[in-house]
Amino acid sequence: MRRRSQMFQVFLLLSSICAGAIAQEYGTDAYFISDRGSANYMTAFADSSPSDKASESTPPVAVAAPKAEAPPPKSYPDYKITGFFQLDSIYFGQSSASQATLGDIQDGTGFRRARLAATGNINERSTYMFEMDIAQGQARFVDVWGQVADTPLGKMRIGRFRQPFGMSELTSIRELPFLERPVTFALAPFRQTGLMFFDTACDEKMTWAVSGFRTVSDNFGNVYGDNGGYGTAERLTGLLIDNGDCGLVHLGIDHSYLDPARNEIQLASQDQAFVGQNPLFGPGGLSVLPLIFVPPFVNTAAFPVDNMNHYNAEAAISLGNALVQSEYRWSAIKLPGGQSATVHGGYLTARWVLTGETIPYNRQGGVFGRVKPACPLDLCKGQYGAWEIASQLSSIDLNPLFGLAGVTGPTRRLNSASLGLNWYWFNNAKVQMEWINGNLADPVQGKSVTNTFASRIQFDF
Repeated sequence: MRRRSQMFQVFLLLSSICAGAIAQEYGTDAYFISDRGSANYMTAFADSSPSDKASESTPPVAVAAPKAEAPPPKSYPDYKITGFFQLDSIYFGQSSASQATLGDIQDGTGFRRARLAATGNINERSTYMFEMDIAQGQARFVDVWGQVADTPLGKMRIGRFRQPFGMSELTSIRELPFLERPVTFALAPFRQTGLMFFDTACDEKMTWAVSGFRTVSDNFGNVYGDNGGYGTAERLTGLLIDNGDCGLVHLGIDHSYLDPARNEIQLASQDQAFVGQNPLFGPGGLSVLPLIFVPPFVNTAAFPVDNMNHYNAEAAISLGNALVQSEYRWSAIKLPGGQSATVHGGYLTARWVLTGETIPYNRQGGVFGRVKPACPLDLCKGQYGAWEIASQLSSIDLNPLFGLAGVTGPTRRLNSASLGLNWYWFNNAKVQMEWINGNLADPVQGKSVTNTFASRIQFDF
């Protein structure tokens, strides 16, 4: 018995030494790594072992976490598909003088725009956009351009794009508070094919852009003619007061010089509403042309011109959920034979978001962006989106061209008043309702009044 007792004591001593060694190597938690009998025995023994009690004061050894795998290098080129559609319904109320001047304008429902675009990056410094519209009778180019950042002259864009002229023209059609741009749109170069340098300055308090292009281009960016066909556009904007989106004052000046190809130009504009249809039925109705549509309220038809200079002044005051924006522009037109004329136009817009959301300012473009509802539409939760009211006075006077050599179309002066109600369902969906009262002064037919009632639903992605 005594020999067995001595052997048992030796066994306990060896067990204690082994337990201490394991504790020093792995910490006391090493005893709990298994349910097996030997580990359970060691745990029970360690609770009363002096050597193990000493090991409890030794902090566990830190085990390095496995290194996260580095993300794979970004591959170029990449792309993103984007697009939107606008479905309009328009009703016209005409006076007898309006019908005599413009004809009987037909009511209509149709897709004003249906666009698809691919946009992305060629590499770290180059981007692109390829956008088409398939709503109006035939597929046509919208924005088709490539862009390079960080050149010695700022960002460079080449292709077909909106020229840097006019605050309303540079505001995306997705984000306008009305269905169309003001009637002053007739006095802008808008989309042409060319080369532009642009950027921001003074911590994005200023924007600048300079462009040279071929003009006048068709719906695919093409220009045909060896007599002229060149133009320029320049824009400079700045924030006179900058307290963020909740308080700022925007000022800007713009200029564009046009020497149209084949020495012809046309100035025309509807009264901020458009709808049309292919009038043919049967198999012929599948063809691209013809297309009947709301007639232009002012329209010079094509007339001969040597060159013309567009000038524009823009201003805006934003108080967060309220905005007042205005532009005034005039065009000095030089006709063959030494004749000249100056036509002009302008607009004043006031907006108020009833539900309190901010009308954001886009510092890269020097324009205002879309309203994003704080409580997106969800009737089950009692959320009704964002609501905005907007009003606008706009005018264009082409009558100074009346009677000049080569001007055969109706020139006219148009004064238009609009009242709109915008309902923003989500960030990417809205409903617009608008009443437009157009007062037209024709040098031959006299004055007339046309009332337009329009609505639009828009989804974009």
